[in-house]
Amino acid sequence: MSLDRFPLSNADRRFLEQGLKTDTFRQTLLLEGGDDETRHMLALYLANALVCEGAGERPCGRCKACVKCAAHSHPDVRLYAPEKKNATFRVEVCRQIRQDAFVVPNDGDSKVYILEDSQNMNDSSENALLKILEEPPKGVYFLLTCTDRSAMLPTILSRATVVTLLGEAIPRRETLDAALDIAKAAAQNELALLKASAALPKEREQICEVLQCLCDVFEDALIRKSGAAGTDAFTPAAEILAQQFTKPKIYALYRTALQLLRDAEHNANVNLLQTGVCYRLRRAAENR
Repeated sequence: MSLDRFPLSNADRRFLEQGLKTDTFRQTLLLEGGDDETRHMLALYLANALVCEGAGERPCGRCKACVKCAAHSHPDVRLYAPEKKNATFRVEVCRQIRQDAFVVPNDGDSKVYILEDSQNMNDSSENALLKILEEPPKGVYFLLTCTDRSAMLPTILSRATVVTLLGEAIPRRETLDAALDIAKAAAQNELALLKASAALPKEREQICEVLQCLCDVFEDALIRKSGAAGTDAFTPAAEILAQQFTKPKIYALYRTALQLLRDAEHNANVNLLQTGVCYRLRRAAENR
């Protein structure tokens, strides 16, 4: 997954990319707009990028931090939300976050707090966060999500940089279908995988779209394997993968798809890519 998968303005996308690239990422970010799932996925993506230990583009998808993030087990990425949909965000939770922010990270140098549905905070909850948002400790980041910035106190807005999601980002139907077919075939046999990969589009740009979507399906399978709810669009392929394979095996498939995507982006031969999808994914599925 990359920032290109999210419905952001060019200015917001460049802002986020530059912050990650130059280690100047704002410590308090408010993600508004879009739908619940897209805000959630963007917050997780940014949190992964902030704790990534790899060199070059982040998240790298290969380091220990990225592996933990993919499995939703990184100790320095904390996710908080109201106990029930549309319930008030409890002030006790905000006070706990404020205190915990001063505890050194377990791994690496960064900690990320994701506060979802922040529009459900009452005045007491928001006020409990104000001081820590104004002067957060070094290496501590706060990613707040909300439906609309107008639901937040002006004092919170004054301490946060707002990034707006423009709408729901979903792959084209034919792209999604091709990725789902390959994912399901990876859980079957070599012949099924050969047939699915043979149906890949012939244009490099379209192949990249399918491979990016395939990475998302494998990532969704990891989420399901961890016991969390997945994205409806990736059912039943992600559910089949979660049932059939272990977490390490699904992650091996994810890494293979990610490498295939990078090969495609760096001008690998299209015919070799189509062959490689079948061979390399089957190899990742069979290695014990």
